[in-house]
Amino acid sequence: MEKKIIFLLGIRFFGISRALIIIMTWVFSGCATSPENSHVDNFEPDGYYEPLPSIGKKGYLIKQLASEVYFFSTGVYNNLFIVTSEGVVITDPIKGKGKLLKKAIREITSQPVRFMIYSHSHIDHIGDAHLFAGDGVQIVAQVETGKALKRYRDKNRPLPHINFGTNYSLSIGGITIELMYMGEGHGKGNSIVYIPSRKIMMYVDTVTPKSVPFKNFAYTVDIFSQMKGIEKVLKLDFNTYIAGHLHRPGSKEEMKEVLEYYYASKKASIEAIKKVSFLDVRSKSKTKDVERLFGEYLDAVAEECYRILKPNWKQRLMGFEAFTKGHCDIWIAYHRTQKAP
Repeated sequence: MEKKIIFLLGIRFFGISRALIIIMTWVFSGCATSPENSHVDNFEPDGYYEPLPSIGKKGYLIKQLASEVYFFSTGVYNNLFIVTSEGVVITDPIKGKGKLLKKAIREITSQPVRFMIYSHSHIDHIGDAHLFAGDGVQIVAQVETGKALKRYRDKNRPLPHINFGTNYSLSIGGITIELMYMGEGHGKGNSIVYIPSRKIMMYVDTVTPKSVPFKNFAYTVDIFSQMKGIEKVLKLDFNTYIAGHLHRPGSKEEMKEVLEYYYASKKASIEAIKKVSFLDVRSKSKTKDVERLFGEYLDAVAEECYRILKPNWKQRLMGFEAFTKGHCDIWIAYHRTQKAP
């Protein structure tokens, strides 16, 4: 109705041709006060990003990383599998993608699956484990992962047969796979799958290449331990790693870069805490709700932390605009509750 009125008024005062120009300009430029368009004006442009590749009709990608070791990806989630003369070892049967993983394996070999390794208990990564269970398949996971799965009682995530503590060596067909637990971080039980002879390892949900960590450091239970875990991993001899997400593997240098971001976000949070005054926020606030006031203060600190990081990191890592303020929140909470800046 509003557009019709503008059009009729335009005809009356300017003639039909100029009226058409006016209404077309109004439609395509939008209205600054229109609620449905207001978010466009506040959109922060993307920083660094990598376009996702086409995965075609198959719905997945396979890449041979080394002799007998293969990378599997759906474009967003990934894992690895190992083909030996004595059978196949798979990792993390991704929820909703187990059938695709089976097809991918059959492209390479007719050998049966002998072992299934859980990196951790999260359903998005191992939700299709039931498709591979049975027929003598041995499931291996860290003790804490086994404990979590006992609590969940999820038939789609069968309990491990082998539960290890800190380290476990799995040898099959001449290949040794080292499983290592670096301590709490991204949930209890999150473990590393390391193939020393191939210089390949898998470390899920903590260090996605060319990306800041996921929201709130992927809901970590211990941010300090998570960072220390990455430091330990970098002491291993590897060239390639699988992060559990993204369409490609990462390099050791890319893991170092993400760890550098961890350090930088911690440092920026300390600077922001020192710079933003609670009393200044209070003097400018309109709220009478003390909890809301405290929330406004924390938001202001996170905003300042984000501002400090932006010049150096937005154009280096994906996800900066989506997740950085959440990382600042986690570090701010850490400094309030664990270690004062």
